[in-house]
Amino acid sequence: MEFKNFTEETWKELFRVNRVQLVGEITLEKNLWSILIAKKVVEKRMIASIKNGKDEYQQKEKLLDYIDQNRPATDKVKFAQALIEDEQEHIVKTYLSKHPKEAQATKHEKHKETREFNPNPQDQDLTDNCLLNVSKGIANITNLNSLAAKLNIHKTSVDRYLTNHGGIAGDITMVVYDLLTEWNQAKGHLPGAKNKLGKSLCDIGQNGLAKTALGYTE
Repeated sequence: MEFKNFTEETWKELFRVNRVQLVGEITLEKNLWSILIAKKVVEKRMIASIKNGKDEYQQKEKLLDYIDQNRPATDKVKFAQALIEDEQEHIVKTYLSKHPKEAQATKHEKHKETREFNPNPQDQDLTDNCLLNVSKGIANITNLNSLAAKLNIHKTSVDRYLTNHGGIAGDITMVVYDLLTEWNQAKGHLPGAKNKLGKSLCDIGQNGLAKTALGYTE
């Protein structure tokens, strides 16, 4: 698999747009750590720091942060090659083998094909306006955490966006918006995400918001 045309900017964009999927699908249970050491991508001391007191999900987030922010493009290639050697080639093919624009074009084409077979307007894709309207209605941290749990959004992602937007006393609306945008991207913008979000809102007692923001009713 060739990565010779991937610039540092290309790698950073791939890590950014595919972060949720990479964190969710990469496994550390096989031989990835030892392969990365052999390729001199990470040292044993750094791995110990990444592992210290963290669950596997958090370890993967720290590993991706380290490679993205501290290693050159050549080591990002080695990271992709390490995944292949660790029998995780499907992850590389899906998320790290195409330029972001090419991958986005493919995603949009699949989305278009799927929508042609989905005549139910309530189950159409989530627009930015829908996400923003939902975000404005989630007024406090309790509702935010409840919604994140219903959507299977990991707490580390919630904490990351809270930190980015000033903590609990910061802009909760933007925290929710960023989280939902990332979640929607992870779903591939496919039909079904809108109904899933609507049902999750109803499950946490936000039936009115589900109806006004998404047109969803149970």
